Amino acid sequence: MIEIKCPKCGEIIKIGKDQYNALLNEIDKIELDKRVSERVNEIEKTNEIKHELEINKIKTDQETIINELKHKNELLEEKIKNSDKDIEVAVAKATEESKEEIAKKNEEIVKLTGDIKSMEKDLDISKNALTAQYEGQLKIKDEEIKKWKDYRVGDSTKDIGESLEQYCHDKFDEIRAYAYPNAYFEKDNDASGGTKGDFIFRDYVDEDKENEITSIMFEMKNQKEDGTKKNEGFFKKLDDDRNKKKCEYAVLVSTLEPDSNLYNNGIVDVSHKYPKMFVVRPQFFLTIIGLIKNMAKTRFEYRKQVIQYQKEHIDITKFEDAVKVVASKIAEDYDNAGKQYDKVEKMCDDMIKKLTELKEAFRLGQKWIGAAQNQLPQLEIRKLTKDNPTMKEKFEELDNKKKS
Repeated sequence: MIEIKCPKCGEIIKIGKDQYNALLNEIDKIELDKRVSERVNEIEKTNEIKHELEINKIKTDQETIINELKHKNELLEEKIKNSDKDIEVAVAKATEESKEEIAKKNEEIVKLTGDIKSMEKDLDISKNALTAQYEGQLKIKDEEIKKWKDYRVGDSTKDIGESLEQYCHDKFDEIRAYAYPNAYFEKDNDASGGTKGDFIFRDYVDEDKENEITSIMFEMKNQKEDGTKKNEGFFKKLDDDRNKKKCEYAVLVSTLEPDSNLYNNGIVDVSHKYPKMFVVRPQFFLTIIGLIKNMAKTRFEYRKQVIQYQKEHIDITKFEDAVKVVASKIAEDYDNAGKQYDKVEKMCDDMIKKLTELKEAFRLGQKWIGAAQNQLPQLEIRKLTKDNPTMKEKFEELDNKKKS
């Protein structure tokens, strides 16, 4: 026990060591709070002084800047006054120069006006000359067109036919190298089926001529000016030749029926009578080949895309089968994992139950320790010797011996 004397009444108070230490800590805390409060006040006063000094400095700096701006403003006003005078002088000078420039421009306009009139006369002369020249050329072209429409060569039907065939062959050879490098275009010399066409055209994807894009059976027909043959009379033979030679399209290149608006307007589709058959004038010979090739090429590209799609679809089917196998394995593993999770969950529940029991036991232990601590004050000498005079006497003798 520790004895403490009250400074006011002089009474001696006995307290335990823990209470004494707690009292000292409380005194230290009060003293610390007092010091902290004094330090805070001191810092606040210092900050107020610094703040006032900074405000004064800012005011001084602003006054200096304002004075500088006023001085610059005065200088600018002076410059503006001087510049106004310079502007008046410059305007006067520019006005004089502009008058001189206007006079020069007027002279140039007069001169250019004369030149334009002269050029207009020259243009009229050139226009008249060109008009006469073009009219002559147009007349020549009209004669050539008329001559082409009335295209007739030789005295017999056989000679006329051979001339048209030669014309078509030459026209194709002119563009063969760059337009149809992989194409076959030759006369049909196979009459084993009883008849034969005039020309067979076949185009291929590559030089190996393995993948055919399209094919055309051609028949060329011409006649004399007084001829009476009709184009339709050759349709059945042409269709038979196309089927025998396994060509995809049939084309009749004809100058028959020269007055027919139907055939003279361009390419005529007669597939309503015979499948994939066209009638053209000689000037549309190369055009029909190009159109058919482009259609066939587009169809060929679509066919390639379909084949590619089918291959990809097969790959996708295989991929889906593989995914199903993996998914089945994942589902099996997931079921096994679920069983393990159930087992772990049960183990966790058991552990939680045991930990709860451990926590309760620990709480009861703390409770009994607290009860024991509460019994410690009962060990004081006064309480223990209250109803025991013998022990009281013994403790008093012991105290007297310590004092002596």
